[in-house]
Amino acid sequence: MFKNIFTSYLYTNNCNIDLLPIYNHIIEIKKKDKEGKVVSNWGGWKSKRFNNVNSYTQPLFKILDKTVREIKKKVDCNYDFKLLEYWYNINKEFSFNMPHMHVSAGGSIVSGVFYVKTPKHCGKIVFRRNDPLITIMYDENINKYNEYNSSIWSIDPKENLLVLFPSNMEHFVEPNLNKNNERISISFNYGI
Repeated sequence: MFKNIFTSYLYTNNCNIDLLPIYNHIIEIKKKDKEGKVVSNWGGWKSKRFNNVNSYTQPLFKILDKTVREIKKKVDCNYDFKLLEYWYNINKEFSFNMPHMHVSAGGSIVSGVFYVKTPKHCGKIVFRRNDPLITIMYDENINKYNEYNSSIWSIDPKENLLVLFPSNMEHFVEPNLNKNNERISISFNYGI
């Protein structure tokens, strides 16, 4: 008998949110804090962390709250997940995010990203499997990648795309190769 004994999730949803108010709000926040913060970002701008939803992000977090409840139900957790924090990202040409996880973020269980502006060639989000056996066994010896033999899984960002994943899933963002346009996103953590 063949059984899947350990598995993880990756949730995506194309939202239908008016992005212009969110975009304008993020640009205003950046004008007030030009330096931003540096955590996993290289070359890009990252805002401070916010805990309270504002009128610009309310449509997004209304969808997120519902979706996170679905994930809680699917993973059969007794705790309610609440929004812990969120922040804005603006990645100009050649900016990227180094490999990282969100587990150190004070009880974070579900993390994610929502794309506000995504020009062509602006960099995929890539999830990396932390399993050295996968590389040894499969990287050059497979016909087609699937959930058993893949060492990485990537998603091409699209405007209005919501991506949710477990906070302990290592990920990085490829460089933005669009010389004229920035990639803009909102990242967030939910937990107990």
